[in-house]
Amino acid sequence: MKHTTSKMKMVLVAGFVIYLYLLIKLILFKWGSVDTHFLLYQLQQTLHQPNRIFDRPGNYTLFKEILREIHSMSISNPFSSTNLIGNILAFIPLGIFIPKLFTRRGASFANVFILSFSLSLCFEVTQLLLCIGTFDVDDLILNTSGGMVGCGALRLFMIRNKPQSHEDLVLSPSSR
Repeated sequence: MKHTTSKMKMVLVAGFVIYLYLLIKLILFKWGSVDTHFLLYQLQQTLHQPNRIFDRPGNYTLFKEILREIHSMSISNPFSSTNLIGNILAFIPLGIFIPKLFTRRGASFANVFILSFSLSLCFEVTQLLLCIGTFDVDDLILNTSGGMVGCGALRLFMIRNKPQSHEDLVLSPSSR
């Protein structure tokens, strides 16, 4: 039994590492190749010219992009909300992995919230510092929401599939 549990944990860790790699490829590199020389060059440029951080376009107004995308949603163009939905979907697995990996009973919603927000903030700041993307405060909201959705879905799944104890079976309305 213990051997099976450790194998399951290893599979979860491997899945989490693969998920993080894919998330980095998606968010920071838009599925392109990872060029470390380019990243170092970008960082050096930012260190020598810090004002270029402030010269870059970005969204620093809460809900600006979210509301714009909601208003532009259209049934005739199902891809009009790709950014909105994609930012949520990308972090749903994080909300599932965190409780399964970091505690026996599962991480609290507060822990998932903090870790989802922190990872999203790391991505946004990295994009800003390396000038490889656009900082968007709404991405923080959407990514964190995705983590919370994943955690909530896991909790619902666990409650729904929880084995019933003998007392629950005896006291259940269907057994009366």
